[in-house]
Amino acid sequence: MKNRLRLASAAMLLALLASFIPLSGSGFPSASAATLCDAVKFVSDVTYKDGSSVAPGLAFTKTWKLRNDGTCTWTTAYTLVYVSGEKMGTVLSVSIPAVTAPGGEVDVSVNMVAPTTAGSYTGNWQLKNAAGAAFGIGANATGVFWVKIVVPGTVPGPVPTTGVAYNFADKACDAKWTNAISTPEVLLPCPGTDGDARGFVLKQANPLLENGVADSAAGLLVSPQPVANGYIQAEYPAFRVERGDKLKATVSCEANATTCYVAYRIDYVTTSGKTGNLLSFREKYERQYYRTNIDLSFLAGQDVKFLFKVSVYGSALTNRALWGNPIIDRTGTPGGGTTPPPPASGCDKAQFVSDETIPDGKIVAPGEALEKIWKIKNAGTCTWTTNYQLVFFEGNQMGGASPSAFQENVAPGATVLLKLKLTAPTTGGKARSSWMFKNAQGQLFGAGRTGQAPIFVEINVSGPTATPGGPPPTDTTSAYDFVAHACDAETKWVSGAGALTCPSADGDAKGFVLKITNPQLETGTVDSRPGLLTNPQNTVNGYIQGKYPEFTVQNGDHFKSVINCQFNAGSCNVVFRLDYQVGDAAAINLFSFGEKYEGKFFEMDVDVSKLAGQKVKFILTVTAGTSAVGDRALWVAPRIFRPTATNVPPAPAVDTTNFSTQTLTKFTFKTPPGSVVDIGSNDTFVKVTLPSNTGTTLAEKYMEAKVIENVTACTSPAAPANAASETVTINGVSFLKQSWSDGAAPNVYDNVAYSTLKSGSTTCATLTFVLHSLNPAAMSTPVPPATVPPAFDKNAESAIFQTILSTFAWK
Repeated sequence: MKNRLRLASAAMLLALLASFIPLSGSGFPSASAATLCDAVKFVSDVTYKDGSSVAPGLAFTKTWKLRNDGTCTWTTAYTLVYVSGEKMGTVLSVSIPAVTAPGGEVDVSVNMVAPTTAGSYTGNWQLKNAAGAAFGIGANATGVFWVKIVVPGTVPGPVPTTGVAYNFADKACDAKWTNAISTPEVLLPCPGTDGDARGFVLKQANPLLENGVADSAAGLLVSPQPVANGYIQAEYPAFRVERGDKLKATVSCEANATTCYVAYRIDYVTTSGKTGNLLSFREKYERQYYRTNIDLSFLAGQDVKFLFKVSVYGSALTNRALWGNPIIDRTGTPGGGTTPPPPASGCDKAQFVSDETIPDGKIVAPGEALEKIWKIKNAGTCTWTTNYQLVFFEGNQMGGASPSAFQENVAPGATVLLKLKLTAPTTGGKARSSWMFKNAQGQLFGAGRTGQAPIFVEINVSGPTATPGGPPPTDTTSAYDFVAHACDAETKWVSGAGALTCPSADGDAKGFVLKITNPQLETGTVDSRPGLLTNPQNTVNGYIQGKYPEFTVQNGDHFKSVINCQFNAGSCNVVFRLDYQVGDAAAINLFSFGEKYEGKFFEMDVDVSKLAGQKVKFILTVTAGTSAVGDRALWVAPRIFRPTATNVPPAPAVDTTNFSTQTLTKFTFKTPPGSVVDIGSNDTFVKVTLPSNTGTTLAEKYMEAKVIENVTACTSPAAPANAASETVTINGVSFLKQSWSDGAAPNVYDNVAYSTLKSGSTTCATLTFVLHSLNPAAMSTPVPPATVPPAFDKNAESAIFQTILSTFAWK
């Protein structure tokens, strides 16, 4: 369902992708590329095959032989364009030399210059059509082809190899391997046994990657425990990180593991207790693999434990996932070299003066363009020159350019206004973006007493989220009181240690829940309404969770609560979650909010009207990081708020007189003006590209309609097992609505499918709508702020879906 990009802005963003580079080897047979207008088949390297040795600084010409694997003719208005990796010169675009019809081949060349430093270099390229849309190789015409060379050192002989400071495959059995639900915790053997139902890890000398190519280095085959939410995790012993270290790995499903659908994560924990996420990546078997290259310089000088985790994302069938050649690369300078010493004491140090714009906690709209300005004083003894930079450190980058060079010199004692253009996240909640400074030698420094604290911007994104509270709310209108029912027999409280009693014993290391009368908020204010004090299990990734009995939701219902840490719980640092479950289906998240003790409380207000008419089990969860000591999290007056009037006014009627009728064998529907209709090989399938607002992060918007015969259960064949499901009635027709998201960063696919069975028959109609967007914040190569388009309005772009569905009719 992932087609080529149709918008120039989307193509520009795709060209900046550098975190994960889809690789294709020499190209594999494409099952669907021939149905695309623009698609490439890599044929051969005419010059400079992979691994060719090129002298430092030498000018050379790279030539690829490419086949037109699509249905549209390539004209000389088509171009070869640089996408990512090493540029190797200044030429970033050349025209196709000759008109090439579908099935034809053409040699495409570009003049390059080899880097002057010894090493191995790869540059990734694609084609662009006359409209500026990028396309490439592979089944979905989104892959890259490349030039890959090695530049030898000055000493004759073998090309210097990359310095490996730590090999996670070689050290795999030094790690602590655990699975999802063993209680008490049970360590998995290493190496494990292939097929072990608890999950297993195996070292492989040359693992076969997803496209069938054997990796040249050792890797780890890992299989998470095959249960819902199953995972396998390795906690490696502490390792001292140095400046310039990079964590590299190939992430891939094993060759022929066609049911593989997993989520990869790499997290870190420092000995000082600092935690963070380095990689979150979802991978489904599609015959491609991806490489990571994570700069660890911000952890330099610290002892760090790395946690490698693979979780079940799709079905709980056996998932065979690969970490290919996972290493910490410490290349250093040619011939060795060491990390430069830290700056002299007091030389580089900053002092935060004021927030000139965007005070902490400012409420902003989802996707809003922002400009943050800090006033910073040079509190050191060295002058900051224009070779100094502001660099992203941790949190949510919000699309900010990193590095961002200083625009003027700043003498010791002087102040400077540092400006940064940002884009707010598109989902509600609190978001923080932390930044530090880098001197001309590449060394980080910050503010604070020791000169090591980052500066930051912290915002609250409006929507179904928490917003800063003033005086505690006083409304008591409630259809359901979660405090009153917290210890009912039907309400179940659990942690990683198992079932908990309610009320619990204060301080219980397994986690505890207590009803609190007149709770004292983080500000010191006493709220007259009752609350729930919830403290996660005192362990890494500890949690506490309460599942409430079924409750029938009505239109207009809202879940409301004040959420914060208890007064004087200074070490509190947690995540509040609200989920719901219908029957035995998988739980769906409604709200997640990170909170730490900072003297504020927040009012949570989530509209749950979309669940109207359903019997719902609400689930309250609080999770901790490395330690749950003092994580005293308060839900104050958690309730289902039900206003007096619960009738939601109907949506205004939409004029469809100018719509066009689309006809399949069994049903018809109408599409709006501006749609592009692509009829399949028969009249049981049609794809319609729908009009959308240009200049946003939305890459494409389309729908697929299908006729499926001889079925008893009418569901979307594209929907995964864990898709959220509900029954809706539109214009008198009852549809099964299934919603899910998929894709690989920075591509996001939001899907919603509507399926209905014709009465008295075995004929199923499915209509699937797709919003394909690009997330600049997921790219490791910063997107220049001036070129970052605004986030698309999901509600506005989705409005046409129900209009189209209202025109559905059986023949």
